[in-house]
Amino acid sequence: MEYTIRDTFDVSADRFWEAFFSEAYNAGLWPAIDVDYKELKLERNGEGKDLRIIREQELTPHRQAPKVVQKMVKGTVTYVEKNDFSAASGSMKIVTIPNFAADRVDNHGVFRVEELGADKCARVWEGVCKVKIPLVGGQVEKYLVSEIQESYRKATEYTRKFLAENA
Repeated sequence: MEYTIRDTFDVSADRFWEAFFSEAYNAGLWPAIDVDYKELKLERNGEGKDLRIIREQELTPHRQAPKVVQKMVKGTVTYVEKNDFSAASGSMKIVTIPNFAADRVDNHGVFRVEELGADKCARVWEGVCKVKIPLVGGQVEKYLVSEIQESYRKATEYTRKFLAENA
């Protein structure tokens, strides 16, 4: 399943990324989208257009997984999200690895920010979710994509508020 999520913000792309990687933004983001967050790795290399950020984080949504997923998980559903940001491309590659059926779930994409003017940008997520589990793969794909879409919806609300309050 391939899908795209696109939202606009009233700031430049540079301001968006500056906020996105700030401690203040992240301190409020995770509670706003109902996800527990634990940073596993953060590496910053270079400056300006040469900046590259490698980040890994463990994410635990506060939502009930459907029964088809609950049968595959011992305990709570969690994900390890691996980010590779390049300032030169204005994008971040993301791979998300669930704590269930990780060898049969391919969930990845590119998160980019497009400049739309001096004070306007679009955040675009182009994702791919493929689950190779006989009989239930499609159901699991729909669940994972709906989780991502709901998180992005809440993140968009939070981000707009954060950017307005921290102009």
